[in-house]
Amino acid sequence: MSLFGSVKKRMTNQFLALIVEEKNCKVKQKVVKGNDTIFVEESTFEIESKDKLSEELINYVNRLQEDYEHTYITLFLNTLGQGVIPTCDIDALKKFSVDKDKVKTVCVEDRYLIYGTLIDIKWADKTFAKIGLDFVFSPFLVLDYFIKRDISNEEIEIDEIMLYVLNTGNALTVMIMKKSDLLFGSFFNIAKDENLLYTDYGENSESGDDIFAELDFAEDDDELLIENLTDIDDIPGFENSEIEGKIELSEQDERFVKYLSAALKEFYSNDLYESEFIQSVRIFDDININPSVIKYLKNELLLEVSSENVSVRNALIDLSCKEVFR
Repeated sequence: MSLFGSVKKRMTNQFLALIVEEKNCKVKQKVVKGNDTIFVEESTFEIESKDKLSEELINYVNRLQEDYEHTYITLFLNTLGQGVIPTCDIDALKKFSVDKDKVKTVCVEDRYLIYGTLIDIKWADKTFAKIGLDFVFSPFLVLDYFIKRDISNEEIEIDEIMLYVLNTGNALTVMIMKKSDLLFGSFFNIAKDENLLYTDYGENSESGDDIFAELDFAEDDDELLIENLTDIDDIPGFENSEIEGKIELSEQDERFVKYLSAALKEFYSNDLYESEFIQSVRIFDDININPSVIKYLKNELLLEVSSENVSVRNALIDLSCKEVFR
């Protein structure tokens, strides 16, 4: 920890973690001083859409900022126009059909490169203009946070090749790791409606055609990934399991299974990836996953599947603390 970080830690600091979904925004407030936690509270606010925060939410966050001078606000970026590649070479984005001039990138510990479209960054800036943001964290960083925690825990057995999943209700984040090295990563929105990609940013924004062109790679990748998987019954073995009465899944559960299967198909069939045999699946679950989904994955993938209940908001605050106090 730097001297500046050490001084900051002695002050009273407030951390706010925000997760925006289709019709609500989840907030966690944590106030700390040194190593002591002074106050913690979680709240959920209804919103009209991802593009329009409620006045109640805006007033709540601004009121909290007035209470503490040192406040840090963190957003979980769960938008479609993002991804990750298993190298920090920015020129490698072209191989993955991503235009490096139309995305913001971050190299993570010389292990992998995460990217998000400029349109998503504009969305965050515009949507949270009345609140302000200090940090925006990719779901891949949050998933990697949980992966590192597992690796450092001697009581948890880590296989050579692991499929890790972060389940946050409206989104699915996938990373296939060889120990701490990334082999493959993908992000899916599994909610019923997703209109963020079609946001109008006003007079100074690109035209609608330009926006769609900028996001073409995301849409094309999804179409490639779910080719021949447009119906849940297309997944091998699912129909038989359903007939036998072993599995009952909601529409969102079905999308979870479908997109996870699509990610596996892409990993094993695309020559861009170092496709090695996955030995087990580890799910970090923020919403209490349907046990039938776990049962299905065990039966059909013939892999060991384990899950752990986690808090993404807690992870966001921990990651923010590391940035502020380093």
